[in-house]
Amino acid sequence: MSPVTTPNPRDQRTYYVSDERLRAFAKLSYAQRLHWVEQCSQFVRLAQQAMAKDNKISHVDISSVGAP
Repeated sequence: MSPVTTPNPRDQRTYYVSDERLRAFAKLSYAQRLHWVEQCSQFVRLAQQAMAKDNKISHVDISSVGAP
């Protein structure tokens, strides 16, 4: 019998990206897209460190962050 797992709220996040933002992202070069992803990753890491320092939460919900 497999163990019962409860759904993780982080796995159930959704967010809306407008068609305009999707078109803007599609116009970026692959290098620009990669740079954008790296910037988002850096932002999340810095936010997680700041929040952990304040002992508030162990992760940051970035569900509202969209493409450039």
